[in-house]
Amino acid sequence: MEYPSVNDFYLKLKAIYNNEGNIIDYVLIYLSGNFQKATNMIAKSIIGERISNIVVNNVNKLGFKELYFNMIPKTNSKFEMFIEGLDRWYLISIFSEDEEIMIIFYNDITKIKKGIVNKIIKEKNQSNIYEYQDIERIYYRDKLTGLYNKAFYEEELSRLDTNRQLPLSIIMGDINGLKLINDAFGHFMGDKALTKAAEIMRNSFRKEDIISRVGGDEYLIILPKTSESIALSIIDRIKTDCEKNPLDFIKISISFGVATKTSELEDIQDKVKLAEERMYFNKLKESKESKLALINFLKNNLEKITFETKAHYKRLKEYSLMMANELNLSEEDKEELQMLCDFHDIGKIGIPKHILQKEGTLNLDEWKDIKRHSEIGYYIVKEFREPLVIDELILIHHERWDGKGYPGLLKKEEIPLVVRIFAIADAYDAMVNDRPYKNRMTNLEALKEIADKSGTQFDPTIARIFIKLMEEKEFIA
Repeated sequence: MEYPSVNDFYLKLKAIYNNEGNIIDYVLIYLSGNFQKATNMIAKSIIGERISNIVVNNVNKLGFKELYFNMIPKTNSKFEMFIEGLDRWYLISIFSEDEEIMIIFYNDITKIKKGIVNKIIKEKNQSNIYEYQDIERIYYRDKLTGLYNKAFYEEELSRLDTNRQLPLSIIMGDINGLKLINDAFGHFMGDKALTKAAEIMRNSFRKEDIISRVGGDEYLIILPKTSESIALSIIDRIKTDCEKNPLDFIKISISFGVATKTSELEDIQDKVKLAEERMYFNKLKESKESKLALINFLKNNLEKITFETKAHYKRLKEYSLMMANELNLSEEDKEELQMLCDFHDIGKIGIPKHILQKEGTLNLDEWKDIKRHSEIGYYIVKEFREPLVIDELILIHHERWDGKGYPGLLKKEEIPLVVRIFAIADAYDAMVNDRPYKNRMTNLEALKEIADKSGTQFDPTIARIFIKLMEEKEFIA
């Protein structure tokens, strides 16, 4: 591969393999002339060195550490980086030609970045949004949350790691259930959850505390002159605020870990690691509980905007278990059936309220949105694994005997028996109760509808059983 001279500012590295044939490091094999000139580095002094050794020996020079963590075989990547040693911004482009060779280009974008700062300063003169002392930190802000980013956190940790800042506490936080939120409601809602968590934390700490978002769902906070007991009390306050300030229909939950440096002899990095270990330990305890709390919170809120009432769930169980007993289902199947009755429409929480409450017929786009609720519900429950898994049942609970249901994956006996039973109970209860888009039927009319759709929408055998049982138990007048 040939590169134009205008980009003559790059490194070239070659892979090193272990005995198993896996890449374990890269060795530097070339420094371009412009790179040597700009960095005052002499090629022969480091050519042949492993990149891992270069990182250790030049940890705060030329951004080698960040490069090291972005070097992934068989992948190309681009990112911006401020190199303090050169006082310049670069767009870093990493090209992995194959497993053997990796080339890293530096493209100077300092003028572009300074243009952004000048624009911010001009805006400040009119709106007074930014203080002048904050301009130099604009590059250190997380774009989504407005908190500091990992680069700023690392610099501040180094600066504050002094005897006069002791006790120095580190808090690590991790949002519980972010994958659930992203999968079920989309990354837009996940971003809102991250922003909401940042807002709650920002309101809980002092101005001198450094609150940083250092990963997708991870936050690190540096608290100078703060004991561990005070840090723990702040965490309690944050958890209370999360309870009191849900995001729309989502309750924010964050697991935390704390560690405090109290002596100059202690290594601050050991404290960061301890905070992380404590956070993960707490997350193991809290994550399952928080996901269950989130699902129940969603379910309760769903009752407020739809007709999914406790009475509806109770009737579904009554109808479903009546059929299950007649068919001699196992206790395990019955338990799955009851869980399906409880959580089958949990995904409707992700459907716009105006569609759920619309009076009259839904248009095509609205109907497409409604159909998404089974998929949304699948992703919600999939994240919380009970001994009896019902996520797949939620996904397919609107399948039809003739294969014309949604998502349209199954038909006839391919549909689990539990789902075929539930479908009749759910349809019957919907028909005999009022909805904004239709008037209720009488019990006799609803049973006739089920009989008419036997063999198309419903399993014909189970439909006959349901009608017979309803007549025997005198559910109809």
